[in-house]
Amino acid sequence: MAVRRGNTKSEHFEWITNRDLVDSAHMLMGSIDLDPASSTFANEYVGATEFYTPTDDGLNDKEWHGKVYCFPPSQPYFWDKKQDRWKVTRGLSPTLTSGHALWFRTMKRKWLAGEFEQGIYFTNYVDCIMYNQDMFDFPMCIMKSRPTLIRHYYADDSIEKKNTGVCLIVYMQPLDRVAEATEEFVEIYSEKGRILV
Repeated sequence: MAVRRGNTKSEHFEWITNRDLVDSAHMLMGSIDLDPASSTFANEYVGATEFYTPTDDGLNDKEWHGKVYCFPPSQPYFWDKKQDRWKVTRGLSPTLTSGHALWFRTMKRKWLAGEFEQGIYFTNYVDCIMYNQDMFDFPMCIMKSRPTLIRHYYADDSIEKKNTGVCLIVYMQPLDRVAEATEEFVEIYSEKGRILV
């Protein structure tokens, strides 16, 4: 059921990827083994074999594996020295970091460490390019249109389809077949926007 909303704070809802973009990720990778930044509701759309909710804390605590799909939450994070972990914040902090940028750094680090085979990173926060220039080291699709995503509101469990801003899709390929996987990415995603490889 769609509902009309005013100016709603981002912690009151979660963004969920639409079926077209999820299907493309499934087509490219064959399946999605893990969504590390998800919820029970969101996984009805993503269809990952396993997913981590905010209480599981896939950013700090969990190992990633297999074929990963990551669409990070919108909130900023700060480094909590006492607990030695990144935490979501609504306030100001000298270590305040874009959540989308932080999730990309974590994903890249885990991919380089061989924790997971391959992955799609999707963001509707184009400013993360400013924080993560190394995104350009990977095959990327800059979408030519603003996709309609799904907002799931926590308070009443309702959903709303809503256009978002400029979106990026970044692909971390399986290291044993980089060239072949890159060609597959280009073939699947080129109709969605400009591809950089």
